[in-house]
Amino acid sequence: MADVATAAPCADPDIGTVAKRQRRTRGPSLDKTAQTRQQIAEAALAEFVECGVARSTMERIACRAQVAKGTLYLYYPSKDELLRGVVEHALRHSAVYQPLRRRKGETVRSLLRRSLLPTLEAVDSSERGMLARLVLSEARHAPELARLYKELAFDAWQNYVQDLLALAVKEGELRTRSVSRSAQLLASPFWMALVHNNLLASEGSQKLALKPLVELLIDNLFAGTAGDNAAVKRQ
Repeated sequence: MADVATAAPCADPDIGTVAKRQRRTRGPSLDKTAQTRQQIAEAALAEFVECGVARSTMERIACRAQVAKGTLYLYYPSKDELLRGVVEHALRHSAVYQPLRRRKGETVRSLLRRSLLPTLEAVDSSERGMLARLVLSEARHAPELARLYKELAFDAWQNYVQDLLALAVKEGELRTRSVSRSAQLLASPFWMALVHNNLLASEGSQKLALKPLVELLIDNLFAGTAGDNAAVKRQ
């Protein structure tokens, strides 16, 4: 009878080897994923501003973001998806309007001044300001950019201001023939300042200040209200 070979018992796997295998199969952390996504979006915004949307390439954006081209496509499979990512990033990470709680006894006029003025001033030097300048220069050549900006930024801001102005009309603080047009009027200084300071002003010339324009518009819009007339009678 032939001897039967006895199989050697299975050795316990090396704990270090198992840990290494687990690390290799484990995906990137959420923090790392968010950081890479932000890195790509910031690089793409800078590339779009510098070269224009149509002339920018995914390869150059990947190089600017210091990631592999394949990594870029993993996060943003197309330029349109990257464009949306850029818009969402600029709006989410910039100094933008945040709804404020109305204080007891506070007028809508005061709330508008308190909430809009600081953020409108801060926008110009933020990524949202870069995005708005990109829209001014590229919307005609990149209609998707204009659509995204209108959907995600402009309409949201306009709706917020319209709601406040409608409240002011309801409470008798404001008289206007069109709440929507009045809201559009309040947005106009921001765009006027962008055009003047970035396209029309020569080097070294004085920039157009945004805050006085918005203050003047708010004061003129609410002029002639019951509160203003009462103040005039007291003088």
